[in-house]
Amino acid sequence: MKNTSDFIKNIQYTLQNRTPKPITKYSYSSVMILLFCINNDIHMLFTKRAEHLIHQPGDISFPGGRKENNETPLETALRETHEELGISPEQIRILGNTDIVLTTFGVIITPFVGFVSDVDINDIHFSKEEVAEIFTVPITFFKQTQPEIHYLYFSHYTKDDFPYERIHKGKDYPFARPKIPELFYQYEQYTIWGITAQIANHAVALFFQNQK
Repeated sequence: MKNTSDFIKNIQYTLQNRTPKPITKYSYSSVMILLFCINNDIHMLFTKRAEHLIHQPGDISFPGGRKENNETPLETALRETHEELGISPEQIRILGNTDIVLTTFGVIITPFVGFVSDVDINDIHFSKEEVAEIFTVPITFFKQTQPEIHYLYFSHYTKDDFPYERIHKGKDYPFARPKIPELFYQYEQYTIWGITAQIANHAVALFFQNQK
């Protein structure tokens, strides 16, 4: 290396003129937390996913899905909401977004919050290809109800050709065993759990943060 000083300067220039991002490749999704005023209470809308879907059939979720092409996270949330519920972007007042969720499975989820004032819940014609039913929950339920917390434990799995002989202690290497907390809410006949429960819990905490 002939000129180490220039090399170091180029490293500095490269590092200081870039935005850090995850080294691991992630996929990106967005969800929409829709708020409605029902009988003078603010309700949060949930969907029950259709039973024939490959991913999370029958689970309770927010409308949302994976980013397509060059969409922004908000565009993804609005498109998916329109596809699943038939609610157009023009009918949603975007209030902002909550903190992102980084899942164990390599997905970054951006939740947005939207208020819908001119659509009656009973008039929503959802897509039966994706949604089995919809329902709402008063946000005060999440404020007043402590979720159950249960844990998922993950262990490593390798194929036969994994080079254990090249790592310290080989097959006895103390691999980490992640302990993932899973929140559970029971609202009437609906079990709201996992990432959906986590997003709802976090969102409602933010909703009441600056309320008098």
